[in-house]
Amino acid sequence: MRLEMLINKRILLFSGVSNAPMERSDAKPISIEEISSISQIALRARKNVIKMQLYDQSIHAGSALSSIEVLATLLFRYRNDCNELVNRNWIILSKGHAAPALYAILAELAYFSEEELWKIGSVNAILQGHPETFIPGVDMSTGSLGQGLSFGAGIAASIKMMNGMGRVFVVMGDGETDEGQVWEAATHVVTRNLNNLTVIIEVNGIQLDGRTDEIKPKTRLGKVWEAIGWNVIECDGHDVAQISKAIDRALDSQNPTVILARTVRGKGFEPIENTKKQRVSPDIARKFIDA
Repeated sequence: MRLEMLINKRILLFSGVSNAPMERSDAKPISIEEISSISQIALRARKNVIKMQLYDQSIHAGSALSSIEVLATLLFRYRNDCNELVNRNWIILSKGHAAPALYAILAELAYFSEEELWKIGSVNAILQGHPETFIPGVDMSTGSLGQGLSFGAGIAASIKMMNGMGRVFVVMGDGETDEGQVWEAATHVVTRNLNNLTVIIEVNGIQLDGRTDEIKPKTRLGKVWEAIGWNVIECDGHDVAQISKAIDRALDSQNPTVILARTVRGKGFEPIENTKKQRVSPDIARKFIDA
């Protein structure tokens, strides 16, 4: 019965959403109905990420809450479930510690039941602190920062070599760009002209040790990507319409595209919003949920 309910939920959610491979220049502007649907998904997912702190006090809620709208838009509007690997769209959460956001949205899209969210981190649970490919809807096991773009570049190159129509989307954090591996992959992507790959960097100005301006300033981040050959787009990373418009522009670009999505760490959860804090005690989280 539960499996049947999940299947029916997915049919309702994705009715009218094509699973066909995505060609360049075929993306239709996002509709008001889609914006409303994605915004509602994001709202419920945000509440569930906050609630997940009651069950696992080690989750990175601050980073996850920064990612909600970006992941909701990608998964609802741009993911397809094509069985042919070269014709499907890959969504890679390189900032793997934001896994609770990914899980909350996948539950909303009926890849598994919401009850799984409350088991996160348990020994027998499928959901752990970082994404694993045995989890329905997860395309890459991540956690070690900086690796997602290299993996994405390999997938994008394979798709091109096999004349596939699939797209690759890599979601990263701004602090993650401190990793040297990111720049090795970024220059390789340009060398191979992998314009079927789009990077989305959440620019929230905070990383593990504090404000990015105090560690390695990111004020010229866009210019650096542009200088090595990337198409650069900026948007509000909590505005579904802006995110979708930026991605649609990326689909039409003849160059690899990086989207700098301005976000807020801990968005929507006042106790940690716009701070480097990742979580609060269950008592504080419970008060916020019950308010």
